Amino acid sequence: MKHLATLLPALLLALPLWADECERDTTVFFNQKEIQINDSADIVSIKVFEEGKPYDRFYESRYVDGKRQTSWELSESVSFPFSDLISGNKEKKRKRFDPHWSGVGFGFCNGMGNGLRFLNNPNGVSLDFSGSFEIFWNFITICTPIHSNNNWGFITGLGIDWRNYVMNENRYFVKQDGKISVVPCPEGADLDFSRLKTVDLTVPLLIEWQTRAFLHGPLFFSLGPVIGIKTYSSTKTKYTTADGQKVQLFEKGIKPNPINLDIMAQGGYGTFGFYVKLSPFNIMQKNRAPEMRSFSAGVVLHF
Repeated sequence: MKHLATLLPALLLALPLWADECERDTTVFFNQKEIQINDSADIVSIKVFEEGKPYDRFYESRYVDGKRQTSWELSESVSFPFSDLISGNKEKKRKRFDPHWSGVGFGFCNGMGNGLRFLNNPNGVSLDFSGSFEIFWNFITICTPIHSNNNWGFITGLGIDWRNYVMNENRYFVKQDGKISVVPCPEGADLDFSRLKTVDLTVPLLIEWQTRAFLHGPLFFSLGPVIGIKTYSSTKTKYTTADGQKVQLFEKGIKPNPINLDIMAQGGYGTFGFYVKLSPFNIMQKNRAPEMRSFSAGVVLHF
């Protein structure tokens, strides 16, 4: 790249002097790059393309009326669900940076307190890890490679995340005086379930490292924060009293933190990955619910 940056200004300044002595349009191959030199009556331009079929342009400089106009084009890409299947350009996909955000995921979630300990309070929150789950759909990816060999990249985008936190003891979530509390079921009652649900719009800010694509895809690892914007939250409880009466409690407007943050790490191969998320902040607003920070882990199938 240093040699190319040195060569281009020299070519640009010299082209007007060569106009009468060489062909008006010329293509030069230099340092695995294709350089197209176009000379017309009004404009002299140089375009540089990366190696590939077809070539991807990333630099253009024009010489117009004694003034130079230069532009660099970043290798930024935006992908939507199944966009790679639609494009079908396998050769290009093997050479480019292949981000890992868009896809569907499933995992199990739990609550954590201070000291990175799972909550298991006999008088408070005690979640069923096997019954509490997370489902998400990441549907837009925007990425920019940040290294010349396409091994590193910055990833953002959009997704939606749905989590259910389920109690595993004969206690349930209930809204009392504008706050969420955990209380025991009435004596003799049989709890069917009690869950706290949240739905977030998610925006990742991830740094990803990956190997060059081979076989069916690259090995990859990514790390960074995922911003969660609450779009919905509720609690729901069902239990049967000692005399057989069915009771159902449902509450919305339970005052979660409107914006939260997860630290996400994921790794995998090709289109399959594993992930872990941990939030340093409480799910609910301070003094409106028991302390509970989200932890989740699971698998992702990338588009």
